[in-house]
Amino acid sequence: MKATLKKLLMLVALPIIVYGCAAPPLPDLYWPAPPDEPRIKYLRDYRGSDNLDFKKSSIAADILLGAEASSALKKPNGIYADDKGRIYVTDTAAGDVFIIDPEKKTTTTLSEMGGVRTLYKPIGVTVDHIGRIFVTDSQDDKVAIYDASGKFITNITPDVPFKQPTGIISDNINKKLYVTDTHTHDIRVFDLETLKPIRTIGKRGKEEGHFNFPSNITVDPKGRVFVVDTMNGRVQIFDSEGKFIRAFGQFGDAAGMFARPKGIAVDSEGHVYVVDSAFNNVQIFDDEGQILLPFASYGNERGQMVLPSGAAIDKNDYIYIVDSWNRRVEVFEFLGEKSKARAAASAAPAKK
Repeated sequence: MKATLKKLLMLVALPIIVYGCAAPPLPDLYWPAPPDEPRIKYLRDYRGSDNLDFKKSSIAADILLGAEASSALKKPNGIYADDKGRIYVTDTAAGDVFIIDPEKKTTTTLSEMGGVRTLYKPIGVTVDHIGRIFVTDSQDDKVAIYDASGKFITNITPDVPFKQPTGIISDNINKKLYVTDTHTHDIRVFDLETLKPIRTIGKRGKEEGHFNFPSNITVDPKGRVFVVDTMNGRVQIFDSEGKFIRAFGQFGDAAGMFARPKGIAVDSEGHVYVVDSAFNNVQIFDDEGQILLPFASYGNERGQMVLPSGAAIDKNDYIYIVDSWNRRVEVFEFLGEKSKARAAASAAPAKK
C-alpha cells in the first residue's frame, strides 16, 4: 500500500519536477481544426469546488483527498446558466443541484443554501426573471420551486399529474414555463406568474407535434420552443402559442442525424446545439435544421465526453455541456459576433 501511494505521489509531482512548478500550457483547442476558420473554442471544465481556482482537477487529488470533501460533481445531468453568470447543475447521484459561480469561484448546493434536502432525482433546472429556481424531480414526479436563497417554496400543481418530468425551461420574456414529461409524451405549459397550467402540447406518436419520450427543452429570444423528441430521433420547434413550426433530424450515423439526442441550447445568433449521448458529441444546426458543424468526441481529455446530457448557453455565448460519465461540465465558446466584440474591446488601448 505504501509503495502504491509513493508511486501515485511521484506521478502527481512529476510535472513539477520536470517543468519547475507546473506542466506546460496546453495548446488551444478549436473546431473546425486549422486551417479552417475556428467557430468553437474549448475553454475549461468544472467538476465542483475542487477546480474553481482554475487549476486542472486531478483523479489523484480525488483519491488522496476524497471527492466528497471537495464537493465534486458525482452524476451531473441537467444544466442552466443564468444572466448573472451562475451555473446550475442537477446531480442525480447527489440528489441535489450544484450552483457554481465562476466569478466568485464558489460552489454551493440547494440543500446547503436551504438547509434541507428536498430532492431525490433532479433532472432539469431553470431560473426565472426574479431568481426563482425550478427543478424537475423524476423520482418524486414533481417540479419543485425555490427562492433565490434556496428556500423551498412549493411544488407546481399540474392539471394532469406528472409521470416523469424531465426537461424544463422558463421563457422570461413571454412569462411561460415549459416542462417535458417523458412518460406522458407531452409538454406542459404554465403561466410563470401564477404557475397555473395554460396548455399541453403533443401526445405520443410520430406525427408532427407528437412525441416519443421527449427529454430536454429550450426557448430562443423569439419565444420559439425547441424540444428534443428523443426516441423519434429529432428536434421539434413550436411557436410561443404551441403551434408546430418544423422538425429536423432522424436516426442514423451520418452528420445531422441522431442516435440518442439529449441536451439542447440556442446561441445569440440562432444556432441550435444538440447533444447526442450515444455519439458523445454536439452538433450545431441552423434554425432550418441544416447541419453546420459537429464538435467533441469520445474520451476523457479536453473537448471529449462520455454520455453527455444537458446543454446551456449563457448571454456571452459560452457553451456548457454536461459530461456525465466524466463527472464534469465542459465549457466552450462560440466564436461569433459577441466573441469578436470581446476580443476587440480587450485589444483596444486603455483610455488615459
